[in-house]
Amino acid sequence: MLTDLHIDEEGEHPLGIDTRSNFIKVLHTSVGSGPDLIVLAGDLCNRVGDEQIYSWVKTQMDATGIPYHCIAGNHDDPRLMCDIFYPAKNTSCDELYYAHHEPFSPLIFLDSSEGSMTETQYQWLSHEISSGGICVTIFMHHPPILAGCKHVEPTYAFTQTERFQLLCGAFPDKSIAIFCGHYHLERTVQMKNQHVYITPSTFIQIHPDFEEFRPQNDLIGYREILINEDKMITNVIYVT
Repeated sequence: MLTDLHIDEEGEHPLGIDTRSNFIKVLHTSVGSGPDLIVLAGDLCNRVGDEQIYSWVKTQMDATGIPYHCIAGNHDDPRLMCDIFYPAKNTSCDELYYAHHEPFSPLIFLDSSEGSMTETQYQWLSHEISSGGICVTIFMHHPPILAGCKHVEPTYAFTQTERFQLLCGAFPDKSIAIFCGHYHLERTVQMKNQHVYITPSTFIQIHPDFEEFRPQNDLIGYREILINEDKMITNVIYVT
């Protein structure tokens, strides 16, 4: 899983960082490990959704020959992403969410690009969780519970944490693994039956202990996830 690419227009380097080069470097490293699937977990664009940027990212992903999925972040345009990456999908609203069924676990892809989800998406998610197995795997851009990040959370946190907790609490017998980005750091938090794995950005990492924006380090990375019949293993790989 790669997240928070923040690709800008060609030749533009946000904060002086070549985000296109970073993305390609991390992508090629992840491909080298031979994954069955790659997930791009939001904020593909740096500012707002852009058709040319999405097309460029799609070209890079198609060239790997590996199946992949994309979800929208707060800097993305879900409808535009659907047009570029999933032209055959018939979505009835401006949210891009869907499920992909793997042999051992269905993968649920959510749209939190507005910092929230519609009741329609919550109803769909409830059905997907109830109809799945004991282990549930979810990908969404925003962490659905607070993780102690002083710069991001006061302004940019998911706004429906209580609503999300209410839904997950309705399935106490299920173990729900949630993979997300948005905070630009590596962190794991747990609440009841939810295990939330926050993944570092391919752009820049943000120091969680300061209210003002402050880069934490120069590392970029991605997350490996192994799911088989009886267990899940995940770890973050940093790329130099």
